[in-house]
Amino acid sequence: MLSEKKMAKLEKILGRERLGELEALSVDDLKNKVVAAESAIKFAQNELESNPKFQELKENLKALSEGMKEVKKHQKAVIDYAISLLEDKGQE
Repeated sequence: MLSEKKMAKLEKILGRERLGELEALSVDDLKNKVVAAESAIKFAQNELESNPKFQELKENLKALSEGMKEVKKHQKAVIDYAISLLEDKGQE
């Protein structure tokens, strides 16, 4: 059973009419809808992954974010060690 919050979200995305259409389907038809929806997602993902522009942007983003990743890793290590030292010294 879906929570009210999840149901409201689904209604916002699909619309009340579409939800009603799905509710009217048989078990086999619902299973087929799940398979078709999963196939559509895989197809769209494959299309995106095969797009050279997407690959280029993905590589650029990776290169640009490397510096931030290193800064965060280093600073989190400083924080973790400083907190550990504070705890050892009786401070929290």
